[in-house]
Amino acid sequence: MNRTKAKKIKKYLIILFRTLLVIGLCYTILKPIIQYILYAFMSPEDFTDWTVSMIPKNWSLYYWQKAAEKLNIFGITGLRSFLYSMTIAALQVISSLIIGYGLARFDFKGKKFLTVMLFIVMLVPGTVIQLPQYFQFRFFGIGSLQLNLINTVIPYYILSFTGLGLKQALYIFLFKALFEGLPNDLENAAYVDGAGVFKTFFYVALPNAKSLMITIFLFGFCWTWTNSSYATAFYPNVNLVSSTLLKLDSMLVNGSQSSGNITYAGIILEMIPMLILIVFCQKHIIKSISTSGMAN
Repeated sequence: MNRTKAKKIKKYLIILFRTLLVIGLCYTILKPIIQYILYAFMSPEDFTDWTVSMIPKNWSLYYWQKAAEKLNIFGITGLRSFLYSMTIAALQVISSLIIGYGLARFDFKGKKFLTVMLFIVMLVPGTVIQLPQYFQFRFFGIGSLQLNLINTVIPYYILSFTGLGLKQALYIFLFKALFEGLPNDLENAAYVDGAGVFKTFFYVALPNAKSLMITIFLFGFCWTWTNSSYATAFYPNVNLVSSTLLKLDSMLVNGSQSSGNITYAGIILEMIPMLILIVFCQKHIIKSISTSGMAN
């Protein structure tokens, strides 16, 4: 009887510990978002009121309206950023898919070296190679033929198409893990039936990678949509949502009184397209986590 009671107490303690852990994690994750939302609802008068800490005294949509106006997220700037992020994400999915399949299914000289380099690239911060990339595209060409590709979106398209885009080493690794986990019998059966490499790739590999392709596309879109380092380095004169968000506070006439409140509103507005995509793609995200090794 005492042993049974001890087991029940142990079970309840474990449940209590897990509950507290989940609550703590939720609080850590959601607290900044809640703070941003509350700060964004403050009025300019609340900023000068020392009695206001986090919860607004005078609720206002002033900073939301200014952020939507300056970001133009529902206008030309938002449309340009949306189309740009969509095309970049599509290019990253295509190139990462092909490279990942090649590393997983074909044996060639230098394969181990390329795999090791893939892990190294995943560990190296993007800012380390950003300066060399800048000069590469500033003086792009061969010999005497040189072009200045800065202030255009071409550099990022080139990087994404060649598998060198933002976070693309991670995408390649995920595709590689997925294809290595697929049974070889599927492809061997296709080869026996007379299918070539390309036909096997399109009719055997692609259907099994559908969920991960959607997930990688979502990752690529979100990271491109919110990335400001590449935007300010390669195309500073092109207005995108991510680059405009950096200078949002200075755009107010009375910007010195905003204390970043307009930036908080802009961050929440910037999150809306990503949240919509996550809602529609969550089924494929969960499926890809279970099939690509992301959960390990």
